[in-house]
Amino acid sequence: MPKSRRRKPKKQAAARLPGNPNRMVFKEIDFDTGDRHDEFKQAVLKSAREDVEKYPVLLDQLFGVLKEHMPESVISEFGFYGTRASINDKGETRTLAKGIEQHHIELLQGIALTLPAAEWGVAPYTPDVMQTVFDIVPQISDTIYKRRLIATADEMDDGQKALMALQEKVRLQTQAVRNWGYLSEVKLICRELYAPLDTRLAAAAGYTFSDILDVSETILATIEQRGNDYIDVLRRVLGARNGKSMVEAYFREFPDLVGTPEELFTVIPERTPRNDVIGLIVAHADQRHSEYMSVTTAEVAALTGKEEERVDRILRMLSIEPGELADHKIEHMFLSNPVWARPGIYWGGRYMFVMPQAIFSHINEIMWNVAIFAKIESDLSDRRATYLEDKTELVIQSVLPTARITKNAKWMVGAQQFETDIIAVVDRTVFLAEAKSHRLTPQGLRGAPDRLKRHLNDMVIAPSIQSERLAGYIIAARAGDAESLLITQSLGLEADKIDQIIRISLTLDDLSVLSSSEKELAKVGLIPDGHSLAPAVHIADLCCIANILDEEIPFLHYFSERFHFQKYFEIIGDELDFLGVYLSTGFNVKAERDDFHCLMVSGMSEMIDRYYNARDAGMVLKKPAPAIHRSYKQIIDKLAWTKPIGWTTMGIFILSSASPEDQSKVERGLNRLRKSVTRKNAKPGHECFMEIVPPLNRKATVGFYIHQGENTHLRREHMEHFAAEALERDDAASCVLFAKNTDNWSSPYETVLLAQRREKVIPELKS
Repeated sequence: MPKSRRRKPKKQAAARLPGNPNRMVFKEIDFDTGDRHDEFKQAVLKSAREDVEKYPVLLDQLFGVLKEHMPESVISEFGFYGTRASINDKGETRTLAKGIEQHHIELLQGIALTLPAAEWGVAPYTPDVMQTVFDIVPQISDTIYKRRLIATADEMDDGQKALMALQEKVRLQTQAVRNWGYLSEVKLICRELYAPLDTRLAAAAGYTFSDILDVSETILATIEQRGNDYIDVLRRVLGARNGKSMVEAYFREFPDLVGTPEELFTVIPERTPRNDVIGLIVAHADQRHSEYMSVTTAEVAALTGKEEERVDRILRMLSIEPGELADHKIEHMFLSNPVWARPGIYWGGRYMFVMPQAIFSHINEIMWNVAIFAKIESDLSDRRATYLEDKTELVIQSVLPTARITKNAKWMVGAQQFETDIIAVVDRTVFLAEAKSHRLTPQGLRGAPDRLKRHLNDMVIAPSIQSERLAGYIIAARAGDAESLLITQSLGLEADKIDQIIRISLTLDDLSVLSSSEKELAKVGLIPDGHSLAPAVHIADLCCIANILDEEIPFLHYFSERFHFQKYFEIIGDELDFLGVYLSTGFNVKAERDDFHCLMVSGMSEMIDRYYNARDAGMVLKKPAPAIHRSYKQIIDKLAWTKPIGWTTMGIFILSSASPEDQSKVERGLNRLRKSVTRKNAKPGHECFMEIVPPLNRKATVGFYIHQGENTHLRREHMEHFAAEALERDDAASCVLFAKNTDNWSSPYETVLLAQRREKVIPELKS
């Protein structure tokens, strides 16, 4: 019987999927230096050495600024423009100063705190002084990486190179990456995690974990509101029609000013350009930032309704006094800055928080230090483990509402007992999750080889081996192995009815930087030969994925394909960048991009960032969704609604059959088949079948059978015939066929057939 896929395709423009705002665009970057590689390497090292040689000069220059001009004003000005961003009605953010990141501000603050208060400058800064600071702090920050580049310039074997690559990824994450989740999610997770230990901490420290969070959220809200109010007032001032009106508005809007507009007019030359007047006013008004970013114990106590003594203990715990870091080497601040755990500055009886959001960037380290002080770190370790398992179960149950979930499932192999943290069974799919709450220690964050290897083993490798162990027994049980059948039966699993095995590992510390480092891990010798590494996902990222992919089939499809996507490509990006790629492509990119093996996907989370940033700002944006063509979406919706046996398998197969752009081509092909089937001289069973053979052997064949209503009685016979044909290929293991009735064309399908060659179907060790 003829198949539509054999028709010669017409040449046409590349299909664009309407409404795919996160469309993935491929651009090739050629790093091949050919025969000039050594020349290129030496040029890079020469440039790095020149920059490193400038480091002492730059540092002296910065200290000169801090000793002459008020550090509190310099830091607050630098922090205001470095962290302040505007957000529009699309959720897009725009920073006031490009190239300044949170870690730059932390570095400047740490350097300033090495100076005792007696050496702090007393002169106000000028715009030229601030420009100097904006120029040299990023240069100083880059020095640490360039020093390591020079130190590792010698030739190394593959194992040493792989270890160095892992170390650099962790160090860059430690130095530059801050937020481990969107603010609303971070706050929620912190409340859930730490509040149960309030009583234990109160007895030892005189305040609770909830008190710390209350105070921190109050500081953040207060300082952010002051900043917003400042910008609103300044905007009204600068909106005046001319310089004279602008000066008058400045005195009107800022009643704390001393003097009169007339007195200021005397120092501004006549006919001064409007932009110059703006610069003068802004430079003068910006001197207030240190005041706006400071709070007193009484202010915070009044806003939180807590006693001042309790609040002051928390503020002192979160703050550092000038000179307190005098013995701390500045070179160590790149990878171990005390400001991370104590982001406040205590000066003049007030507490200044240039970056109040930094409290939540480093909240887990802050809370751990508090627990050590109170001698309850063992309680916190136990709580982290319990919480991660409970949260994982809650998230999986929310996104897979029909799943049968078993937590802390124990099973025996001979006399040895094993435990799987989460087993979720949905239809013919098993979802295995291992929750590992180990901490990343400061030594590991700095890239110390032995400690880094231990962390990777504890949080990435060991849980993956653990979940693969059970997956292996499920596969063996499906093949009839007696010992394995005893194991699966003890867990309530019907091995012969399992098609998909999805595995992930969950963490409470951010390891997203290593989520695509499988080749390096293997070269270092951390991954056993033949092991399929499960993705290590932060619990905050899992919450986000479950929120965006809030239907069962897309959620399962994401994790079933994520492993293979990571296996094929060397990827630079974090978990939410992966999610952005999925929203755009469904991970169906290999066939089109066989020429790419290294992908830089950083920034693909932009659509997701906009949604959460807007939500945290009190705005409502449409939630991002996967780019799935309407015909495909209708099919998976009907599968999820009717839930025939094997509906998850069929849903994963259909989503894996074509990219979003190709899905529209499938619909056009179906419409052509409809016309063919409804011709007057059409014969039942002829010109009625479309077969989609994915380019990857591991993916199932998907087919569509089109018939008229009067031929419904032939449907089963024809579908079985087409399925048998599809499975005749040597590499074919599974086939799913959807039947569409031309007389009921609006229905996604009327019936569906899942056919498998039993001897070839092995539940994949996906993810």
